[in-house]
Amino acid sequence: MSKAIQNGWISIAKEGGATKVIRVVESIDDTVRTKLNEVASGNATVLDAAALADLKKRKLLVQSPVIYYNIKRGADFTVQIVKLETELTPEMLASGSWKQKKFKPYNFQALGASLNSGHLHPLLKVRSEFRSILLEMGFSEMPLTVCGIFLLEL
Repeated sequence: MSKAIQNGWISIAKEGGATKVIRVVESIDDTVRTKLNEVASGNATVLDAAALADLKKRKLLVQSPVIYYNIKRGADFTVQIVKLETELTPEMLASGSWKQKKFKPYNFQALGASLNSGHLHPLLKVRSEFRSILLEMGFSEMPLTVCGIFLLEL
């Protein structure tokens, strides 16, 4: 309503406590619609900065980046997948086949395998040995059941 009043298309009159909207112009020249149609057709460069700022302020226009990628075949482009060699073996050195092979680059920043630190208590070692011996003899473990008798406090 405020933009219609500002453009002079309508006027508001108060008569006897009632508000009436009165048409002032017979036909409306909607410049906002023409500007939005120009932007939609890709001619946003035709509009001046003030018109674009007004459309953004009224949240009729949202600017979003458009990214274009130019993709070309590189020097190492192939249609087949080539498996890179990871290790140089004595057979490769003896036959000379290492000259034709492509090797995977080393990653010197990679962390090594985690080390097993700490030891089992000697009694736990004995228990695990007895367990493995009994399992090899054909015994099986019972499922763990929680019994209320063992949970009593004295």
